[in-house]
Amino acid sequence: MKGVLLQARVALLACAATALMCGVAAAAELKKVKISTIVEVPQLVETKEGVLKGLAESGFEDGLNIKVEYQTANGNASTQQQIAKKFVGDGADLIVAITTPTAQAMASVTNSVPIVFATVIDPIKAKLISKYKAPGGNITGVSDAPPLAAQLNLFHEIAPNLKKLGYIYNPGLDSSNSTLEHLRDEGAKLGITIVEAAAPTTNEVIPATKKLVGSVDAIYVPNDTTVVAALETVVKVGQETKTPVFTGETRGVDRGAIASVGLDYIQVGRMAGHMAAMILEGAKVGDVDAVIAYQATPNFVVVVNKGAAAAMGVTLPDSVLKRATRTVN
Repeated sequence: MKGVLLQARVALLACAATALMCGVAAAAELKKVKISTIVEVPQLVETKEGVLKGLAESGFEDGLNIKVEYQTANGNASTQQQIAKKFVGDGADLIVAITTPTAQAMASVTNSVPIVFATVIDPIKAKLISKYKAPGGNITGVSDAPPLAAQLNLFHEIAPNLKKLGYIYNPGLDSSNSTLEHLRDEGAKLGITIVEAAAPTTNEVIPATKKLVGSVDAIYVPNDTTVVAALETVVKVGQETKTPVFTGETRGVDRGAIASVGLDYIQVGRMAGHMAAMILEGAKVGDVDAVIAYQATPNFVVVVNKGAAAAMGVTLPDSVLKRATRTVN
């Protein structure tokens, strides 16, 4: 009888050991997906949500077959660099870098770990890739270059007397410099002159805004993480001086800007998530085409804020209200 019990116990222990080893093996098979952004603002949070959604739609879920780690640098470039080194040191199988500074930090510490960028306005100027089609190397992703022509046409429709448009930006950001160049080109087609005001730090956004007041007909806040972080201060000056404020991304309208036409950032993230999934499935990073989101998206999102318009002395035309995707009261 004791022999039978001993055999049963040995068998039970063997089964337990096998189950434990299987569990360890399963855990070891979880691919490490690291996600980071320089700062958390609404459109970047939505981008991250979209990335996870895109991965899930492609069969990759946190805790099931991938292990996701997310970190933000809280606006600090040194912290972002530390995060990049940590991700690579932890053996990341793939990195999703949200924003230009984040992607540049990741690219500076590895040329082998696959990197998928999202919300990078000009990845070529940022020296992340040299071309969009089959970019080669270990980096690809989704550009959120704004549809500037559509934006300027909307702003001009709302403010027909718009001749000078103020542009507040951090000149240390490649993406903002690229947007400025393209904005000047598009503005010239409509007879709009772009007047720039530099704000290298968030604390300098208010002085830059006040510098523009009186010399421009409206102010444009681009997808610049430095300036977007202080958008409410720009809006406050706009209300006090009756200077219309427009933004390069639609979430800025919820925060007090009059209007914007742009991208759905969850969709931008989804595109990046689908790319990441392709790479996790075995595709070579350099063979996965990088894309410009607005060229790959059939429809733009038009968002207007009635209350903001009234506070800045602007009447929204019926033509704009009728085609608005979303209206903030």
